Amino acid sequence: MIKFTLWLITPDRDISDKWYRLFSRERLNVTPLPDLSAISRIPEDTWGLAFVEICGAGFASPQSMKTFLSGRKNISVMVFSKPGKTSNPEISGFLESGADDFITSDIDERVLLSKTKAHIRRLLPSLNLARTLVMSADGDIEIDMVKRTIRLGLVSGKEKTLHDFTPKEFEIFSVLLSNEEQAVSRKSIMEDIWRERSGHVNLETIDKHVETLRHKLGAYGKNIRTVYGTGYTYKNRLKEPS
Repeated sequence: MIKFTLWLITPDRDISDKWYRLFSRERLNVTPLPDLSAISRIPEDTWGLAFVEICGAGFASPQSMKTFLSGRKNISVMVFSKPGKTSNPEISGFLESGADDFITSDIDERVLLSKTKAHIRRLLPSLNLARTLVMSADGDIEIDMVKRTIRLGLVSGKEKTLHDFTPKEFEIFSVLLSNEEQAVSRKSIMEDIWRERSGHVNLETIDKHVETLRHKLGAYGKNIRTVYGTGYTYKNRLKEPS
């Protein structure tokens, strides 16, 4: 499972607390930090999005941000400042130096949340495809993205390898397992897997693939739960009987 975190880097406690509550309500993993020094100790297998204020405790200049990002492939950055504190040339400089976006601290919470979710949707499929193996949180399931196989029962000792998945079934299960315990909308699955063709495919197509996928996974298929009105989630509550 990818460890994806949101970091809030600002000395302003009011902003930090406000955004922390916003993201926590959405069940996102969020960590407030007073300055950049703590983020340098983040493990390489932890990917995330950092909201960094343009100030002394954050990025003082585009060059300081460029230096910070050098060699850090696991961190994306959205820079922000208080309204009217950053000029257009400065904003352009940060964006050209590697920032994914610029916002002001008075941004509407709904817009901030939408921007954040859009960024995560764009980033996670690339991260998933970049990995060779996708593991369940308890280590009982392994998806091999190269061999296109799914191994079950690694912990229980009832190990078996499944091969007979269609490409779409395999990709859907990879998305669900990579977002274990989180609800994944049908629309998000469609955009991640069908990409440029997503607008031409009926969402009910996903339901049919999931139905077949559940059958092929046996007892593990019961862990794919329907989130009514939204999509699906993989919750590892049931395991292969011993």
